[in-house]
Amino acid sequence: MQHVDPEVLALWALGEDDLGSPADRAHLSGCAACRAEHDALARAAEVGREAGPLVAPPAEVWERVRAEVRADAGAPSAPPRPAAVPGTPDAPPVTTVVDLASRRRRTFVRAGAAAAAALVVGVAGGVVWERGRTPAPAPAPVAVASAALEPLPGWPGSTGTAVVEEDPDGVREVVVHVADGTVTGDAYREVWLLAADLSGMVSLGVLDDDEGTFPVPDGLDLEKYSVVDVSAEPYDGDPVHSGDSIVRGALDPA
Repeated sequence: MQHVDPEVLALWALGEDDLGSPADRAHLSGCAACRAEHDALARAAEVGREAGPLVAPPAEVWERVRAEVRADAGAPSAPPRPAAVPGTPDAPPVTTVVDLASRRRRTFVRAGAAAAAALVVGVAGGVVWERGRTPAPAPAPVAVASAALEPLPGWPGSTGTAVVEEDPDGVREVVVHVADGTVTGDAYREVWLLAADLSGMVSLGVLDDDEGTFPVPDGLDLEKYSVVDVSAEPYDGDPVHSGDSIVRGALDPA
């Protein structure tokens, strides 16, 4: 059984429906193998169309296309010389006339089909490669300071830690962990940065769980506001520190 040329199947998959012969189309309708190959190429082409900008096929694909074109563009081999009849002079050389226009058409079609097949494979492979890539992980923040948080009077057994982290863009956060510092239902815990001489303080936010992460305001001098404090605050609407600190500790550079 003569199957449809794979190059014609590749061009059909790309939408070149005017190529091929009626016999090819009749064969395709009745041959499961050719239909399967055509459908696979069509799916690859569809993936490429849905993926947006085309991805250039690898260099070796185009090398194979160029080799195919060069092979088709080469001179045809001469037919064998007919044997001489005994007792007669050698038969004169036979000259073959080649239809150059037809030859060029065949070369163009084969080269175009090879390029089309390469495009289908290259696009599908490029899409798989693009989809398979994963973005590089962002650089992890670096710890630049830390503090051991010690209990204050009225909160025996409470402990904690505070770590200041800075990312490559200079954004800083304080990661605070407190153990055994649970407050009653009529109060909540708030995290502060205090000046070492207690001349100023900055609220970072509410600590809902045992651990929380709080952004450090841009431009805040941690050499001045170098003490981490966690306080118990009543629900009284007063934003000022209650004076009831659970744990506290001074930051040391990492």
